[in-house]
Amino acid sequence: MNVHVKCLLDLSKENVCNHHDSTLYEMPAGSTARDLAAKLQLDADKIKLVFINYKESVLDAELHEEDDIAYSPY
Repeated sequence: MNVHVKCLLDLSKENVCNHHDSTLYEMPAGSTARDLAAKLQLDADKIKLVFINYKESVLDAELHEEDDIAYSPY
């Protein structure tokens, strides 16, 4: 499945995940926001907020095709 991801503030990484435009990633079915963070090599302890489709969520939420995910350290 394909998902779109943004990383806000201190979590932003050039060519991986930034705050300007969402980046498209392919993930296996059944993946969670935590799995995606691991793929992006984001430190889960630094992620304080997760948004899926513009609604606050949790790292263990399952992702679905074309979801928009954003990670924030605050």
